[in-house]
Amino acid sequence: MPSPYQRQLFAAMAAAGMDVAVRYYTGGAHDREWELPELHPFEKVMAGRTLAQLGPSAHWNPDVMAEIEEVLPDLVVVSDYSAPTAQVVMRRLARQGRPFVFWGEVPGFSKRGLLGSLVRRQLQAPLAKAAGIAAIGSGAARAYRDLFPGKPVSNIPYFCDLAPYREARARTTAARESIDILFSGQMIERKGVDVLISAFGEVASRHPRLRLKLLGGGPEQARFAAMVPEALRERVHFLGHREPADLPEVFAQADIFCLPSRHDGWGVVVNEALGTGLPLIVSDAVGAGHDLVAQGRNGFVVRTGDVQDLARALEQLADDGRRAEMSRTSERMAQDWELAEGVRRWRAATAEIVGGEAAA
Repeated sequence: MPSPYQRQLFAAMAAAGMDVAVRYYTGGAHDREWELPELHPFEKVMAGRTLAQLGPSAHWNPDVMAEIEEVLPDLVVVSDYSAPTAQVVMRRLARQGRPFVFWGEVPGFSKRGLLGSLVRRQLQAPLAKAAGIAAIGSGAARAYRDLFPGKPVSNIPYFCDLAPYREARARTTAARESIDILFSGQMIERKGVDVLISAFGEVASRHPRLRLKLLGGGPEQARFAAMVPEALRERVHFLGHREPADLPEVFAQADIFCLPSRHDGWGVVVNEALGTGLPLIVSDAVGAGHDLVAQGRNGFVVRTGDVQDLARALEQLADDGRRAEMSRTSERMAQDWELAEGVRRWRAATAEIVGGEAAA
């Protein structure tokens, strides 16, 4: 779907002279509140539908091969192997001997029974015919190398425009009495909001300057709000959903960023927090943590679901000096995560497979 951060990368690739054509399975999703934007000339939402009986990501676009033939690409990049459309494209291109790359997050995070594991192996089978795999993060790259030994695997995670976050931080000059911890994500169990609220409760009495800001909407917000002890309700703020254009200012008003998910294939909000120069705390189930968090230098990677481990990390960042040191490190690291680096990685991967400076 046309998510804001992916569109920023595609636009940067086009501006850099790469001949890109982007075809989306769908214009939206049941668990996203993004509005459908005005698309660039190289973008299009394909006609199709979701096969709900197979799951919320079972997108079927019957004209997908016609769309590909209209573009006549040198290389096709396919995402989300669980989508029927992706399965059709990969299997047909493989039969035709035409090159394609699969671009995906870490595979197999959910535990499945015998039947589920068999289905997953069948869905992953076309990847063996890919000309290469673009793994979304170093953790995913390791997993795909194990699954497909000898297959070319590039580490090409999500990138987004960090300039608005950097600029918003530069405009923030007023000192605050509070130390604000920011979470950004859906209000669902997978994001670990309950773990963060519990960890905050562990340290709040010892650090009265700490406040918790929870950014995002979702079906479980009322349950999470009910978890907050009455004595802490004035220090825990549910900010609700905000449009992408408003996010830099919200991030710039924070002092610490925390994403304690039970699973996140990547987590582009970590890019945004890095671009703001925030110290980072993520769980070891967040893909971006492998690439964007230098343990003990610009933040901490904590054990998934471990309230005490997260509480210890929050306690360390309650120290003004430690927090300032880690913030400076995040600012330096962010220089390597601008959109230009995403363009460079895609240019290198496509050139390796099809040759030349840029490929469609």
